[in-house]
Amino acid sequence: MMTQARNALNISSSPGEESLAKKASARKQAGRENNGIGHVGLRATNPAASAEFYRDVLGMEIVGGSTPDHPLGATAFLSSRPDEESHEIALFADPAFAHVAFKVSSLAELRSFHARVVEKNIPIKFAFNHRVSFAFYFDDPDGNRIEVYWPTGDLSRRQPHAEPLDLSQPDEVLLEERNPSSRRFAKQNSADRAGSLT
Repeated sequence: MMTQARNALNISSSPGEESLAKKASARKQAGRENNGIGHVGLRATNPAASAEFYRDVLGMEIVGGSTPDHPLGATAFLSSRPDEESHEIALFADPAFAHVAFKVSSLAELRSFHARVVEKNIPIKFAFNHRVSFAFYFDDPDGNRIEVYWPTGDLSRRQPHAEPLDLSQPDEVLLEERNPSSRRFAKQNSADRAGSLT
């Protein structure tokens, strides 16, 4: 569309812009394309009160949260598009959980970024199955926490939710882990049907 607009206005792109476009295309072909910042995790002295601010001032919907006795401490999760994004802002009383999250569009891209971080000897802090996403976390050189995540498409799980995730497992295993309760339910139903046939 940009090219069409440039052509209509007889504006040529600069060699630098063409080079940037070629680099972006190469990154995408290499499976190393992120879709930009998907959400941010901010420190909040009182996440519930801060969530009300984002709701009342910016019109966001409170879609999750936890109390101080939760393993992650007090949290609140908000989204302006809860039917599309599990959350866009996460508020944490514990500053250790503040982060910037970059979204990727496939499990393969998540694996590619994970491999790159490991290859560069950057310590992985943790990897989680949030049910709404698979994610791993690491720190930038200044100690800022970074998350790279792939949304699984399951928006039914209220956050926070974190189960350990082993990205060395095959895709089939990870995809089954998106919703372990449905897998157990399917196995139980299968066993029940088998038992009723004997």
